[in-house]
Amino acid sequence: MVKHVIDLGDIISKGRVECGKVEDMLHVSTKHALPTQRFDAEHLSVNSYIALPGTYKLPLRIDITAQIDEPGLYLLVGKGRINFGTLCSDNRRMDDIVKPTRKVLFYHNQMPMEEFTDISVTYDLKEMQILIQGEERYYSQKEKYMKAAEFREMNEAGFTIKIACDKFVNLLIKSVTVTEYEDDCEITRQGEEIPSAITTNQWGVPGEKLTFEACIARLPEEIQKSIISIESYLKSIKSLKFKRLIEKNGNKITYVASDYGFSYSIYLGNELFKHSLQWYLITNGKPETWHRKADLMEETLRSLQVGNQEFAQRMFNDLEECVGCYSNCLAKTRYSFGDSQKYVCHGKLFFQMNKAGFDDVCVFVDEISQVVQKEEVASKNS
Repeated sequence: MVKHVIDLGDIISKGRVECGKVEDMLHVSTKHALPTQRFDAEHLSVNSYIALPGTYKLPLRIDITAQIDEPGLYLLVGKGRINFGTLCSDNRRMDDIVKPTRKVLFYHNQMPMEEFTDISVTYDLKEMQILIQGEERYYSQKEKYMKAAEFREMNEAGFTIKIACDKFVNLLIKSVTVTEYEDDCEITRQGEEIPSAITTNQWGVPGEKLTFEACIARLPEEIQKSIISIESYLKSIKSLKFKRLIEKNGNKITYVASDYGFSYSIYLGNELFKHSLQWYLITNGKPETWHRKADLMEETLRSLQVGNQEFAQRMFNDLEECVGCYSNCLAKTRYSFGDSQKYVCHGKLFFQMNKAGFDDVCVFVDEISQVVQKEEVASKNS
């Protein structure tokens, strides 16, 4: 057995990642979107991550003590990955290290936010196990790598181990240890019952009517208050005529301004959430007929720039980059701002997942309202 206690100073950052020591810990912040829905060989483009030095051979165990403040955290081993602390609607929470299939595979990946969490992942030759806070969350004797013809050669070369986070996430790593075993890892089972994966927003008792209040009930109190406040604000903008829609499983609340072709969505996952704004695609009919009723992103950014250059630049930076995408994807949108341009997935602008993020939503939507009014006045006068 060889135990590698990783010196946090030896961890390598790649791509749009900022790293720095905080006391005896490593602070990591990702500045670029990850293809979190498309971890597959054809479109894999996780170009922003941190990597452990060297490579490692199975059987092995990876132990990480870390904290994130927002979803989610990704452990990338070889060609595969394991997702931690992502929304319950995430349907690809892990994939094989040798033969990833990009198929739906759930496991109970919930972890607390803003608390240090112990994560242990064991890749044995005949078993695999995941522990979160010492609790067994996954166990299998039928992983593809165990019988893959390519495994022996890949294992001789050694597997890379990387860690990545979604854009906006602040990751604090207290320790990382990789233990390589000569024979087997001697996995200890905790019993046959493993917690079931949470795949829907647990908003209420089955049979109850789905309500707005129930959908957000498990979120932190401060976030609940912010969502209630943002709903009141959106309803107060009479000119945009927002209509609220609740997804049938309570996983998403959307406010649609259909007259102007844009929407604001809150993606729910019990104690977790994300939120974004976009000028949406109208997808009725064949793909060649898909279109947007309007797209005033650039106009809104330019309008914001007049009174608040810093805010406008930050919003441009926070647009969700289009990564791991098909070359002819109709949702791929190019935006320009000043001397910069970027391709954005579905034209989405994601906001920080805190009270300040909701304040940004209000500022941005208010600017959209002003831009829309100016364009309507100009149209009437032309």
